[in-house]
Amino acid sequence: MAEVSHPLRSSEIFANAARTGLAARAVVYWLIAGLMIRAAWRPGADEEGFSPGDAFRSLETQPAGQIILVTIGLGLLTYAVWRFLQAGLDVREKGQDPTGILARVGMAMSGLTYATIGVASIAVIFGDNQGGGPGATEATARFLLDQPFGRFAVALFGFALVFIGGAQIWRVLEGKWRDGLEVSGWRTRLIPIIQISIAGRGALFQLVGLFLLLSAWTQDPGDVKGLSAALGWLRDQPFGVWLYAIGAGFIGGYGVYSATQARCLKFDC
Repeated sequence: MAEVSHPLRSSEIFANAARTGLAARAVVYWLIAGLMIRAAWRPGADEEGFSPGDAFRSLETQPAGQIILVTIGLGLLTYAVWRFLQAGLDVREKGQDPTGILARVGMAMSGLTYATIGVASIAVIFGDNQGGGPGATEATARFLLDQPFGRFAVALFGFALVFIGGAQIWRVLEGKWRDGLEVSGWRTRLIPIIQISIAGRGALFQLVGLFLLLSAWTQDPGDVKGLSAALGWLRDQPFGVWLYAIGAGFIGGYGVYSATQARCLKFDC
């Protein structure tokens, strides 16, 4: 008997929501990468890294910037809903075993992350224009360090990011990133860029996780670094401008991956 796939896989509404959200995610990654590349080669630039909020604030002042911000925000919220549906209804049929549950938890966490970014995009046009504060990862970790047993929570957070980063690299090595994708024609030329970018993003996650583990060990909030601050730390190392530019390439390349998903993701199988 032929296996019956989840009914949402053949839903046009579900497919359109996914494509819209993935396209919005691609734009966010490209905006951040563009800001980083500009900063990497600007003499005297003192920026550390760039967060989605930084990208949104820079976009707000451009022609039609507010309209674009709302469009991006709604797209990311749509993507978040898609991830929540995947997790809650097990659309990708991961199952109820520990591996499947872990995968679905990851989908839900992804949805929560992009819902937060989507809200931040829209919030910029309502006056939330103040930058310079810690990102969500840093703020959360620093809050936890002030709590009883908080260092253990931060350590767990750090180990989770190291694991997630490793899982991204494993997806590339095993070719799992192509699951559900039908990449053909000229898009096959993008495969090396996509593979390098997924693995590179995974390595950046691991770097953030290592900083969290360090902060849990020292109990020093100053050792906490989110992705933006970790990229800034790279920039301060020997050959740091090149490392920073490579990080920008990973982020921009992940935008290429998101755009490829938006175009090539299969929903009826």
